[in-house]
Amino acid sequence: MADKQTINLDNIKNPEGLRKILEAMYTEVTALRTLANELRTDHATFKTQSDAVETLIEELDDDHATFVTVVGAIKTLVNDIKSKLDAFVANGMLSSAALAIGSTPQNVYTGLCMYTVAGVVYTKAAVAAGTAPGDDVIPQSKYGAVAFDIGVDGTIDAIKASNNATGYDSSALAVAGLPAAAAGHVRMGYVTAMKSDGDFTFGTTSLADGTSTVAYTSSAGVMASLGAAVSSSPPATLTASKPASAPATLTAPAVTQKCQSGR
Repeated sequence: MADKQTINLDNIKNPEGLRKILEAMYTEVTALRTLANELRTDHATFKTQSDAVETLIEELDDDHATFVTVVGAIKTLVNDIKSKLDAFVANGMLSSAALAIGSTPQNVYTGLCMYTVAGVVYTKAAVAAGTAPGDDVIPQSKYGAVAFDIGVDGTIDAIKASNNATGYDSSALAVAGLPAAAAGHVRMGYVTAMKSDGDFTFGTTSLADGTSTVAYTSSAGVMASLGAAVSSSPPATLTASKPASAPATLTAPAVTQKCQSGR
């Protein structure tokens, strides 16, 4: 190892030998200092980079929760639209017929509405005078019900609850007594009625009779109850900066041993 200065008693006693040893030690310490300083600088760079990565990960974690909310809302809305479209291609009211008392007070008014039968869309103009609700006689203090169905020909049919003649103890029971809409027909809604001081005769008793309880229920349009719009917004562009590149290969050279112990 001729390139290394040997540290021994003879060289230390010799001024020239001591000088060479000290110069070798200085060279090696200087190289160590250069390497240590570069490693210290690189550590600061790594610390900055590590902090940037942590910030970015935390932001991505927060954004993930927001995305879950947005995607969940979109999923709910899309599924609701699908169910409405399924109803659209079947039979159903596209808009409410808004049942009410007709200008002929014994009849039931229906407003302008749209409906679909087997995927075909039909429009029915308003019937201001109303449609006659049949002629069933409901016993005093009992409830009766009449439904209004419409088919492809645009005719509104009054459909009676099966036990109107004997009456029902509640309006809910009367509604339950209504048969389902016939094939090729759509239910526009129904009316229930009860008279407290005598029989209620559909088609004869005024729907505005002061001693009668009359309720109108219209079938909702399949699009009327569409789910709420998605109000949550996805996260904006990331605010966290892209992490800087890691330090390149060390520029400080490897430390070469300049001294060695000797005897």
